[in-house]
Amino acid sequence: MKKILQPLAWYLVLTSVLAMASGLALSFATGTVLAASGDHQHGASEPRQLPPQGQKWATDQPLREGMAHIRKALEQALPTTQAPLSNAQANELAQAIEAEIASMVSHCVLPEQADATLHDLFGELLQGSEALRTNGHREQAMLQVVTTLNRYPQLFDDPAWPALAIAVQH
Repeated sequence: MKKILQPLAWYLVLTSVLAMASGLALSFATGTVLAASGDHQHGASEPRQLPPQGQKWATDQPLREGMAHIRKALEQALPTTQAPLSNAQANELAQAIEAEIASMVSHCVLPEQADATLHDLFGELLQGSEALRTNGHREQAMLQVVTTLNRYPQLFDDPAWPALAIAVQH
């Protein structure tokens, strides 16, 4: 029982710390996302918008496909043993996240309020991808990416999105 509770407790603690620390860093990372596509006009200065109570923002095909590709890249990168990610694995995952975000931004057709929320998620994913490239921060980066991917279906209606069954080792 202790083997289950201890990682869960660490997960909750780290998730809380990341959520508090991400607010400031998101403003910088979101600018990076917007810079990835010069033709992206809407949502650049909108604050985070939550969907109306009990609802989720609608999704489009590019968003669903891009998020599914990020999820698949994460699942493929997860170590099957206790060994940490190698430099090559971490770099490959970071590149996949960044490429998918750039593609989603360039194909974005969401309304402004949903777009603002999506850009917050993109900022969190980009923070994680940057941290993946730093050897001492990979565990925290993986946790951030997993946490963000878990938030996506809470905010956006993606019927094909199954719950993540991913646990990050601490």
